[in-house]
Amino acid sequence: MPLFEKVLYSTDFSPLAEHAFQYVKKLKSAGMREVVIVHVVNELSVELPEGLDVMQEREAMDVLSRSDREYLLNVIERAEALREELKDTGVDVKLKIIASSNAAGQIVRVAEEEGVNVIVIGAHGKGLLTQLILGSVSLDVVRKARCPVLLIKKRD
Repeated sequence: MPLFEKVLYSTDFSPLAEHAFQYVKKLKSAGMREVVIVHVVNELSVELPEGLDVMQEREAMDVLSRSDREYLLNVIERAEALREELKDTGVDVKLKIIASSNAAGQIVRVAEEEGVNVIVIGAHGKGLLTQLILGSVSLDVVRKARCPVLLIKKRD
């Protein structure tokens, strides 16, 4: 089984995540057949059940305020655009939008449930001391993941 056959790509839709997405697309030539796109939502004013996959439980959006619902619909639209871009290359794509305050924990949980070969995530490249004090989703993923993690750092 190729190392990059099934990839989890975590995005927060930042420029750094977009940079990491460019690497994900290149993994097709390394044997990638499937991508699981994960976005963790924690900016809602109403707390949804921890770990809820909004893509599977769309009726959960009914309890949200108008602004939260619009925000979430925008997230879904952006994630679906990424899915279509990858599908156009001939790769199978799953999309998971998870409600949680623990992004790293959810990324690792989905990676384990899906049996991915590698996690691809952007890394800001802060100093080690800053990461230890402030924390970092990418660093937490590296610590907790049971599979390899490919950190993509954007150079200025």
